[in-house]
Amino acid sequence: MYIETTITNDIEAGIFTWSLAEDRIYADTAIAALFGLKPDDTIQGRLPLSRYIDRVHADDRRALTALIAKAVQDGQPHSSEYRVQNASDAYEHVMTVGRCFRNPDGTPSLFSGIVYPVCSLS
Repeated sequence: MYIETTITNDIEAGIFTWSLAEDRIYADTAIAALFGLKPDDTIQGRLPLSRYIDRVHADDRRALTALIAKAVQDGQPHSSEYRVQNASDAYEHVMTVGRCFRNPDGTPSLFSGIVYPVCSLS
């Protein structure tokens, strides 16, 4: 199913990089706002992927984690739309676009991307 979306101007898009070896995500303050996390924790890479997944709506978690696993495995660009719990404990729709990068030996190393807040037009 295709849902037409537009990027909102209320909250800026955020960028992140997940170090797979450390299981730590380094992210900017926009990611902190979108996921309802402390900016110091996101900027300093203190949180594992699971802390971000915990903020995803329960109905969206399984599909999102499957897409992330597929992107790590195949190295292809990934995009997904899901709901995330923000600092006000309200759920909002976001879209993530990212890709997993590999070390010279082919081992998945870093997963970087952008998370955009979106609103449905349909």
